[in-house]
Order: sequence, then C-alpha cells, then structure tokens
Amino acid sequence: MLDSIGWGWSYTEPPPYSHFSSTQKVAIVATIALTGLVSPLSSNMYYPSIQQVKEDLHTTQSGATWTITIFLVSMAIFPLIWSNLADQFGRKPVFAISMLIFTCSSIGCACSRSLTALVVSRLFQSAGSSAVQGSGAGTISDIYPREQRGTALGIYYLGPLLGPCLGPLIGGYVGQSLGWRWVFWILAIWGGVMCLLATFVTPETHRRM
Repeated sequence: MLDSIGWGWSYTEPPPYSHFSSTQKVAIVATIALTGLVSPLSSNMYYPSIQQVKEDLHTTQSGATWTITIFLVSMAIFPLIWSNLADQFGRKPVFAISMLIFTCSSIGCACSRSLTALVVSRLFQSAGSSAVQGSGAGTISDIYPREQRGTALGIYYLGPLLGPCLGPLIGGYVGQSLGWRWVFWILAIWGGVMCLLATFVTPETHRRM
C-alpha cells in the first residue's frame, strides 16, 4: 500500500491461512483419521460373525445379508447429506452429532433381539459413520493451504484404506472369542470416544464460521 507520508511502498504481510498451530493441526488430522476408520470398520468387522447372527436371531442367509446391504446403501447416500450440513452449520456439530448417532445405533445393534431391529440399527449406524467420509477432506482444506495438504490427506485416508484390512481380522477374533454382539459394543466404545473428542476437544475449522 502507498505510504501516507512519502512516495514509497510499504509491504503488509497477508494474514495466515489458518490460525491453528502446527500441533493443533496434527491433532485435528489424527482425530478425523481415527473417525474415518469408523465406517469401514463398522462394515467389515461384522462379516465374520454373519453365521452367529443367523443362528442367534433365527434368520436366513438372505435375511442376514440385508444387514450388510442396508449399511452399504446408507453409506452411499448419507455423505452427501452430511457434507451439505457441514457447509451450512460447520464441521464440529456435524462430527459430534454423527458420532452420537453412530454410538447409539451401535448399542442398538449390540442389543438387537430381532432381524428387523438389527437392520434398522445398521441403517442408522451407517448414517452416523459416514459423515467424515464426506467432510474429512474438507476439514483438511480448512486448515492447510493447497501446497501443504498432501501429507495431511495421506494420513487422513489411512483410515478408510486400513479399515477393510483390519476389520475382518479384528471382527473375526472378537466374534470368535466374545460373540458377535461384542463387535458392536467395541464399535460403540470407539464411537463414544470420537463423539467426546468432537464435542469437547476438536475445534471448529470451517473458514466461514
């Protein structure tokens, strides 16, 4: 800008892209990466226990398959809804509410005494777990400029990429050792921790908020 006294030019530094410190940014990325692990784990941890579910709920193979189908259909639809809500109301409330829905529905899955209850609970479990799938990359864009996003995005996508690998291993061990209901109890505990982090620790990152 033109100096008000002389004819020289004075330089004013542009404002920082984000007001978060490096430590805060790392913590935010780690949190959304762990939250992003919830959805693929919820889908894949359940697979090895299908036979137990069939026997416990007295249903058929096609009936048990509905608990998988409804999860995948919901996971394809709800990220679009959550992304729109995150743009309107901010990332923090969307992450907190979605993890609360996920936690409650995981408890519902663990307590289900009929196939219908399990299918409905799986629908809401998928809906709650899918928020970060649509808004996680947006959160990274909120706090990192374009030239610094590569590493952060790589860490974030570890969750969705590792989930399909770890889910069946963890689910198979838990299902065999503790029973299929404990698969969902573990997911409920994980979701509860993520809900608390989103509510009380993770800050709002949306640049218009």
